[in-house]
Amino acid sequence: MYDPKRGKARREALGMSVEELAARVGVSAQAVYQWEWGKRKPNLVRFVSIASALRIPVESLVEQAGGDEETILAIHLARLQQNKSEV
Repeated sequence: MYDPKRGKARREALGMSVEELAARVGVSAQAVYQWEWGKRKPNLVRFVSIASALRIPVESLVEQAGGDEETILAIHLARLQQNKSEV
């Protein structure tokens, strides 16, 4: 689902540093570098956090990645879980 090139391009377009994105998502800068280099992929909850930090609707990312309705539902559930953990 996560496209490293698009993620990095969006982060740069927003003028956001790797460190800033890492802080917003709650991971190390090293994790962000690994995502952007395609060495690792974020889990679903992190994916939702990344989309939020980069101001990208999660649904559009899923569609671009060729995801289906089940994937979108899973993302909505991950978003709900993320919101619960932030409270």
